[in-house]
Amino acid sequence: MKKEIFLKRKSLAEAVNVFREKLRDLRIFKSLKEEEIPTYDSLGRITSREVYAKISEPFYNASAVDGFALISSSTSNATISNPKTFVIGKNAKYVNTGDILDFPFDCVAMVEDVKVDDNLVSVFNPLHYYENVRTIGEDFSKGEIIIPVYEKIRPEHVGILISSLNEKVFVFEKPKVLIIATGEEVKRINEPLQKGDVVDSNSYMVSSIVEAYGGEANVFDEVLPNDFKVLRDTIDNVKDVFHAIVIIGGSAKGTKDLIADVFESFGEILFHGITIQPGKPIVIGFNKDTPLIGLPGFPVSNYIDAKIFLKIFMEEITGVSLDYPSKAKGVVKRDIPSSLGVQEFVRVKISNVHDELIVVPLKRGASNISSVVNSDGLISIKDDLEGIPANSSIEVELLKSIDELNNQLLFIGSNDPMLEFLLNFAKKQNPQFKFGIVNTGSLGGLLSFLRGETFFTSIHLFDKETRTYNESYIKKYLKDKKILRILFALRNQGLIVKKGNPKKIYSINDLLRKDVVFVNRQKGSGTRIFLDYLLESNYIDPNNIKGYDVEEITHLGVANAVLSGLADCGLGIEYVANLFDLDFIKLGEEEYEILIDYEEKENSKIKYFLEVMHSEAFKKNVENFKGYIFKGEIRSF
Repeated sequence: MKKEIFLKRKSLAEAVNVFREKLRDLRIFKSLKEEEIPTYDSLGRITSREVYAKISEPFYNASAVDGFALISSSTSNATISNPKTFVIGKNAKYVNTGDILDFPFDCVAMVEDVKVDDNLVSVFNPLHYYENVRTIGEDFSKGEIIIPVYEKIRPEHVGILISSLNEKVFVFEKPKVLIIATGEEVKRINEPLQKGDVVDSNSYMVSSIVEAYGGEANVFDEVLPNDFKVLRDTIDNVKDVFHAIVIIGGSAKGTKDLIADVFESFGEILFHGITIQPGKPIVIGFNKDTPLIGLPGFPVSNYIDAKIFLKIFMEEITGVSLDYPSKAKGVVKRDIPSSLGVQEFVRVKISNVHDELIVVPLKRGASNISSVVNSDGLISIKDDLEGIPANSSIEVELLKSIDELNNQLLFIGSNDPMLEFLLNFAKKQNPQFKFGIVNTGSLGGLLSFLRGETFFTSIHLFDKETRTYNESYIKKYLKDKKILRILFALRNQGLIVKKGNPKKIYSINDLLRKDVVFVNRQKGSGTRIFLDYLLESNYIDPNNIKGYDVEEITHLGVANAVLSGLADCGLGIEYVANLFDLDFIKLGEEEYEILIDYEEKENSKIKYFLEVMHSEAFKKNVENFKGYIFKGEIRSF
């Protein structure tokens, strides 16, 4: 009798590592094909390309409160002692939360802040342009990436896909796994049994594991005999149809155990046997690029090995962790204010910075589904607290696995469409590359960098004194930090106007015209700083510009505002004007830099990002970004 021997036995940790590395070396994720499916059926599927919004949300100006729609300019100088009174139905209109705000109304007075007397409404304080209004694109803008590539679709993703008019979505096919039971004594549930026979429950248990992990399981029609040629021919015939093949039974080294020999006939096996109990007799090999997994016949051993190694296979082929979300302890680096008497749930981004789990709050508000989609977790602020002070340790309810978040490269800084494309492009080349984005503007990114919320940011800040970009700000804010500076690109900055330029806007001075409505970028953004320099240079008072106080946080938001008629023009980059088929008046060329903490220059995520940035594959896509001159130059350390 042949003695049971495992000549290539490994520890569980060794087996897991060697299997995972082999799958990565083969780039197994490349074997999945793309398919387009209805959004309603997409829950749990993996996006195969980034998804863009086809409409802004909201796509019209809407009241954010119950109250009265008014014209902001007519409320100026209103006080308690000298209120401004309006006629309901004439120059005031009652609106509920969510109602359309039609021209000429551009603000809403909250119902609790006014006095109503018959058909008259009195206001006691001035309202600014678009106060208490959800403007077009407040949640997300048309053309914005709302879901990145290699993202597992969660319920909130389905919501944003529908609200952005994505009726269908491109996803990867489900990994197909063939399950073959072996052994003359193994019978299916509908076959007659004799003493010594075993009911084939393993095939269907493994099938259920595959399905639970998001794969498509296929149980072979018949149980195969312990015959070397039959087993080998069957495996070879189906290797191009399935992404993995599981053989149940015959994985030990008894006289009837042939699986190791069959696998070895296709090439060297990775290992045969692992040092766990139960589950020792497992064998894994490959038929070219197709994984072959030989599982033991004893049900408990079969179950344990299937759970471990099919999970690894599914994670590597889909690029998504199957670890279930849980709770974790993290640190906030900034104050998070909240109101007494209300328990607030705040959406957050999470990353590991210098071996510390850092928690960064996202924009708040019950109407912004994008803040849920972009979040990595939730924190709860109790109703007896006025917020969470900076540097506090807090508990986070995770929406993703802790392993994925620990390995996420979190970008906090100035919005740039080509940088977002690069991050998605890098992830598509290697789904193990995880990233998150928080658009804050250049100054916001610098402060996050300084607080230790991120080690990866970007700026394009103009210094009016030196008329140069970035240098003085880096010296001011990051004088004690050693950084890696990368000139990512030169970008054309200017006025975005409607197609055909119907208002004949040609210079910054045209913003003073009574018939021109402007839309601005947020305070602290590089674009806003450049605008203020231009205004000062031309002796223009910002208070005389209609719409100067209306802010967007992305270039796409500015373009959407112009496209939808919310504004006649706004300052932004040429690329988004071209993207939305709008006209562009160039006012300058700016230097968009990426800043990286020098201590992280050997970080595998940073090294991979830089490798992709300098790749010929990425550079081929740069020509699609009109208004850019791509550089990718390392300036200094």
